[in-house]
Order: sequence, then C-alpha cells, then structure tokens
Amino acid sequence: MRGFVLNTVRVRDEDLIVRILGEREVYTLYRFYGARHSYINVGNLIDFVIEESPKTTIKRLRNVVQLPFKFMFDLDKMLHYKIFVSLLNKHLQDVSKIDPFYFNWLKDITDVLHERDPKRLFIESYVKMIEKEGRLHDDFVCFLCESKVNEKVALARAFLPAHEKCIMSEGFEKEKISLLFKEKKSLLLDDNEIERLWRILNLGF
Repeated sequence: MRGFVLNTVRVRDEDLIVRILGEREVYTLYRFYGARHSYINVGNLIDFVIEESPKTTIKRLRNVVQLPFKFMFDLDKMLHYKIFVSLLNKHLQDVSKIDPFYFNWLKDITDVLHERDPKRLFIESYVKMIEKEGRLHDDFVCFLCESKVNEKVALARAFLPAHEKCIMSEGFEKEKISLLFKEKKSLLLDDNEIERLWRILNLGF
C-alpha cells in the first residue's frame, strides 16, 4: 500500500514510530532500524507493508520503498513542502479513519509542485481543504463582531475573515480574497500578499 509520511518519532536508538497518511486511514507503525533500511523523512510518499506483531500492540512497518517526487532536488520546494505536511500532521493528530480526499489532495499537490510556486500552491490547496471541511467562510462575515466585511478583508488563523480594526491586522482587497476563496486562484495576489497569507497559514490549519 501507499502513504505519505506525516511524522516520525525516534525511539530506542534508531527505531521509529511513524505516522502515515493512507487513502482511508492514518497509520501509526513501528519501524525497526537496520543498515539496509531506506531513510524515512516527513513528506515522503512510500510503498510499504504492515506486519502484525503478536508481542506488541503496535503494528510494524516493513518493506519500505520511497516513491520519488519531481521536485525532490529543489531544496526550497522541499522545505516548504515539509512545513506544509507538518501542519497537516498536527491538524490530523487525533484522526485514525479518514476520507480519501486527504490522500488524493496531497497526491495532487505533489504531482504539480515541480512546476508551481510552492507558497501559492499550498495556499490555494489549503482553501480547497477548509472548503471540504466546511470551514471556508466566503460570506465575509467578521468572526468577531458578526457583521459583514464590505471593504478590506483581514484574515485570522484558518483564514477566518474579519474587519481590520477587529483583529488589528492589515487587510486584503476583497476582490482578491473572493477569487481565492471561490476559484482557488491566487493570481490577483502579489508576492507580498502571498507572503502574508503564508505566515497566517503557518499559524495552523
């Protein structure tokens, strides 16, 4: 089976506890260290086998093969990708069974990242995710005062819309955020605005 490595925790010298996003489940598996074992890093797409262990409650991760990305030698894209996956791991920390959306969504991201600006792609993809989860507030009602935002839209964590004065933060032109929310396109946003959105995204999913 295939899955994305969400997190690794080192235990007992070089052994690992590995969290993997599969198509319908988030697995927590034990990986024994060995000289011939391939490295397992956050964000890797791997092919693997799960082995039952009669001595422990946690299943074993075996026969790991890393499936390469086209962007894997682009250090900047890899860095931003690992940050994004780490944020996803925190978002899914209490999840075991999962909708196939998340695996397919992350696979779509990795399929095109080699030809896209990473921050723009991750911002657009994040909007798709919060829309899927029913958390996209494209009605532009301020989450604090609960009145309509008619001019510049300030955004809080999880891209919650607000008035600039309500959260004491610089806003974005409503037309630009409306296109992002409705069409999942960031083309109206300049690089400085993308950087601001990326910082908001890094506050957590």
